[in-house]
Amino acid sequence: MTLLTSTELCVITQRRVIAPGLVALRFQSHRIAHKTKAGEFVNVLPKAGFLDPLLRRPFSVYWADDDEAEIIVQAHGRGTGILTEAREGEMLDILGPLGKPWMIDSNDYMTGVLLIGGVGVASMPLLTRALERKEIPIHTFYGARTSGLIARDRLTNLHISTDDGSEGFHGSNVMLLRSFLEDGKFEMPKLFVCGPTGMMRAAQSLSAEFAIPCEVSLETEMACGIGICQGCPVLNEESVFQATGRKFRLACTDGPSFKAEEIVL
Repeated sequence: MTLLTSTELCVITQRRVIAPGLVALRFQSHRIAHKTKAGEFVNVLPKAGFLDPLLRRPFSVYWADDDEAEIIVQAHGRGTGILTEAREGEMLDILGPLGKPWMIDSNDYMTGVLLIGGVGVASMPLLTRALERKEIPIHTFYGARTSGLIARDRLTNLHISTDDGSEGFHGSNVMLLRSFLEDGKFEMPKLFVCGPTGMMRAAQSLSAEFAIPCEVSLETEMACGIGICQGCPVLNEESVFQATGRKFRLACTDGPSFKAEEIVL
């Protein structure tokens, strides 16, 4: 996939606030809407036609249908701040879809357990749809600081946890999931995890403890998004290094989804 064939100017067709500080931008692109698989991402220039800010920002594709796709953006810097202020009718300069999708076709699970922290929700609606199409039961454990920060769109079988106790379980979603696993409530579960690094480390340990497969989708800074700049290295576990000779892989081209036991978080 090359920059020449992958860059596209896409018109914004809808802007909506889905949670405080979290904006969904829907844009028109037949190619991205039809080619994107759950877990893949796009790399977006903060302002189409301008080189300041220079670097693109990566966003998981949040939804895709017909000839349109969506990303969600949280303002936490200048570039993302510009994007959250984009309006309908403006253009997005988009590179993608990029990366490797969630690995849903393995035969090592019968129940999909989605573990979400904050804006780690971004790739989960498409994952939910993909699992539903395979008729795989889903349980979604969604953790947030408070109830108002939860983006509930297109998720199913929600188990909510909040740090402040404003909704659902008062504590972390990993703690809540542990109680379900201890009670043996899932048949052959597999964890699909995205969120803060600390949460993903806890899920990594939990999956090892209960001997269940776990996949993590990394939220990391990228620049080119296509493996040229080498700016998003992911440290391989020693066993992977010994088997492949590669000390690092790249989040943009080898991920963003990885088997949890294969990387160091």
